[in-house]
Amino acid sequence: MDEDHPIATERGSAGKPARPTRRRFLRGLLAVGGLGLISAAGGITHYLATLYGAGEPQRGHLVLTGARVLAGEGLEPRGGTAVLVSDGMIAEVADEDDLVIPEGAEVVDLSGHTLLPGLIDLHVHMGFPQLERGEEMGPAQMPGYVYDIARYAPSARRAFLDHGVTTVRSLGDEYAWVMEMRRMLQEGELEGPRLFAAGPTFTTPGGHPIVTFGVEKDSDTVRIPATPEEARRIVRALATGDDPVDLIKVVQERGDPARLQMDPIPTEVLAAIVTEAHEHGRTVTAHWGTQEDLAEVLAAGVDGVEHLEARGVLEGWPDDLLALLVERGVAVAPTLAVTEAAISPEKHERLRERLGEVHAAGGRIVASSDAAIPGVPFGGGLHREVELLADSGLGPRAALVAATSEAAKVLGTDEIGAIAPGRAADLVAVRGDPLENIERIRDVSTVFRDGRLVVER
Repeated sequence: MDEDHPIATERGSAGKPARPTRRRFLRGLLAVGGLGLISAAGGITHYLATLYGAGEPQRGHLVLTGARVLAGEGLEPRGGTAVLVSDGMIAEVADEDDLVIPEGAEVVDLSGHTLLPGLIDLHVHMGFPQLERGEEMGPAQMPGYVYDIARYAPSARRAFLDHGVTTVRSLGDEYAWVMEMRRMLQEGELEGPRLFAAGPTFTTPGGHPIVTFGVEKDSDTVRIPATPEEARRIVRALATGDDPVDLIKVVQERGDPARLQMDPIPTEVLAAIVTEAHEHGRTVTAHWGTQEDLAEVLAAGVDGVEHLEARGVLEGWPDDLLALLVERGVAVAPTLAVTEAAISPEKHERLRERLGEVHAAGGRIVASSDAAIPGVPFGGGLHREVELLADSGLGPRAALVAATSEAAKVLGTDEIGAIAPGRAADLVAVRGDPLENIERIRDVSTVFRDGRLVVER
């Protein structure tokens, strides 16, 4: 269900990606007429004005009152609770009667709302065009798409924030482009969610996404090591370069013998990728397709698995594989929103039962949409994913934990994911109570990013 979109970029020596810069990327667009499109759209002034730049950092004190607060990593509901934000950080979570409001603080009444941590989507592709299911991009759409990419996908960044998604993890975007976007978000040049990125995907010449979507073998969206030694060199370069990746993604996918067979990564190469990544403090997550693929990535020691594949577990979990997932705390990112329209309702119900078995066994489940696979929109796709998690036996609170505190743990950060002192003030207010009706997460009224108001409706 995964897909990667290639955008050609320059490469450094020894296969090491060159440090990305906006100037380099714009030169690339010029080569394909991209800047001509920018000029046609109103010139460089319009380009800069529509980058969706970040607002001023939150300074001083902000007090949020009146809401039902889902506090701490367990999202415990608390009424009569106020949240004090100071300079972008949560300073205090206290009973409203006990909180001493600092002089000059801005007070926002959120009565009738539930306040929860900003949502986290652990599987996105920032460079994908947003299409409906079954829709293909035509020539008429290409100029707008190129212009959007030239501005670092402002439509995607805005859509995530509009839906209360304040952190995302890119698992397949052009390396130079996505790393430049990450830098600009970190440095406050662009508005949008926090961005963690895997950079290029590890695969084979006969693997996904090369044979499935026509990605060029020398594209900077993929790496194709032939030996364990080469695998370790490539991982080391990605983990220690000027723009080190946050994690590594591998594709271990045999495909469907009845439709399209693919070549998985040789197990000795796969093991070398995981070992080298771990030596540099990077986790590894794996796209997989069959039970054999799943057994191999677990044997290699991956930290997460992407998708819950009907080809692999529709008829049930092999006891040893489910036990391994649970015992090792492997993060399962099921992307149910993608499979919902790809298989029959009866099969999808059985797939959700398999996920429920992971939850019942004490497995680790996190929220991931795979946006923008056609039909899975930026932001809205995560809402649907959380609803499907809740319907798979997790219930509303565990589903929301999967999209907040548990997702933050998978990212290896304690800066986000919970409403607690010392965390960043990435917060979303929704009308009603999502613990009673999970669909209330769709009714977003207010979003704060580092305490900065970015959505108000």
